[in-house]
Amino acid sequence: MHEQDFEVDYLIMGAGACGMAFADSLVTNSKSTLAIVDRQHRPGGHWNSAYPFVRLHQPSAFYGVNSRALGSTLATRQG
Repeated sequence: MHEQDFEVDYLIMGAGACGMAFADSLVTNSKSTLAIVDRQHRPGGHWNSAYPFVRLHQPSAFYGVNSRALGSTLATRQG
């Protein structure tokens, strides 16, 4: 593996929901540079290994971030 030094304003440890939302807020609201590191090979945090069968564990309306609001004010209807 090739090593390279670089400098960032923020180092975010963890690519789970909180780490990704924090990164999104920084990118949307500042000119800061950042790097995200995680022990997993993809974003999603511990959910990737602890619950591989879960794709969405709560309504998408709760997943909005500054750059992309998800969901709506409408209630989800069953059947």
